[in-house]
Amino acid sequence: MMRFFSIGIEENNLDLKKSIVKKIEETKPEGFVIEEKRAGNLLFINYILHNPYDSGPWNLIREKLQHCIADVLTDLILDDLQQAMIQRIIHDEFFYFEKEEMKYICQEVLATVRGEKNRVSRLSSLKNSWHGRIRERIIEHLDTNSEIIIEGFIRFRLKDFTKELVQGISSIADEILIEREYNEFIKLLRYFVEIQEPKINEVHVIVEDDRKYVLLDDSYRVINNDVLKELAKEISDKEISYDDLLISSLITIAPSKITIHDSEKIKNTELLNTINKVFGGKVSYEP
Repeated sequence: MMRFFSIGIEENNLDLKKSIVKKIEETKPEGFVIEEKRAGNLLFINYILHNPYDSGPWNLIREKLQHCIADVLTDLILDDLQQAMIQRIIHDEFFYFEKEEMKYICQEVLATVRGEKNRVSRLSSLKNSWHGRIRERIIEHLDTNSEIIIEGFIRFRLKDFTKELVQGISSIADEILIEREYNEFIKLLRYFVEIQEPKINEVHVIVEDDRKYVLLDDSYRVINNDVLKELAKEISDKEISYDDLLISSLITIAPSKITIHDSEKIKNTELLNTINKVFGGKVSYEP
């Protein structure tokens, strides 16, 4: 009887234990049996070969098993363990979020990792970019060691993987913060519009070729009151874009209906999204 390799895991991680034992049993080479032994707070899963001298050259058996273990552990790290790592990182790094927000960030990150979100993020390609590297490092470790403790291997041999995971999570958390602030801003603008009486019933937004906007009333006369003159003056006094001026003007007028002409000339799609969110069903489009 010969013990070839041992895989150590923290004993309190019952879900990990079940997952790894199941995968090892399914993938173990012929002739091997799996033995479990405890040492302190660690559980070791040992590969035992009862008849090593009847199974072929020792070095070939070892190499085959080495690659088998590397495949199992790589998938385990990138599937089962990555979720636990993400949850721990969010808990440790983003403790200032409310519990529900942390839960939401976790859901968004996991959805991004699985490719379920149309989001540009390094996390969406993390599995593909790291699978080969993690597998190779496990093989390198097993070249000179017959024992591998998973949590320790991740902590010391996959620091760069963990760092990339943290950066990806931080990026998504920042996006969520910006999105939350934007939604709060939209709510505030919508409130300003709702509490005002419309100064003009209908406003036509004409998009000019120089990306400036002309506002017409329901009789197609140029709207040029004192308030809008003051807003326009700010363009020269401060760094305010024409898009910002348009939003400010529409909120000031608070019309019952907005008709945007030649909207395809508006390159800033976020501007149209904001107008739609603030004014809801009051917005229509015409050529």
